[in-house]
Amino acid sequence: MKTVRLMACDDSFQANLIKGALENEGIPVILHNEHTSDVMRGYIREASTVDIFIDERDSERALELLERNQMIPERLNCCPYCHSDQITFVLKKKHRVRAILAGLLALLAASSPGTEHWEYVCKQCGARFDKPVGKEKKQ
Repeated sequence: MKTVRLMACDDSFQANLIKGALENEGIPVILHNEHTSDVMRGYIREASTVDIFIDERDSERALELLERNQMIPERLNCCPYCHSDQITFVLKKKHRVRAILAGLLALLAASSPGTEHWEYVCKQCGARFDKPVGKEKKQ
């Protein structure tokens, strides 16, 4: 079993609503950073988010369920340049040392290391970007 991060929520209340919806459909959920997010809310953005982890095999079904119930916005999983859905989330080359140090500090502080050291890379066109876009709707 391989767990994957399904999404991050702004607070533990939202994360628990989503957890309940998924578990009602038989999808086991693990919340990460739930209690730290309540304590650090308003102080450090990265520490105030709650990550939702599920089994990799359930990820498509979970996203479809959440979209159908309007619990998450449109999926942002495409390159903003060529609109390919073949993208990966990688560590920025120029931030590797800073990312390792931030990860160690976050580990010591029992908080999330954040995402500012990461970027998306399109496997099709090679573009690097901070945020993916949704699929274009055909008319």
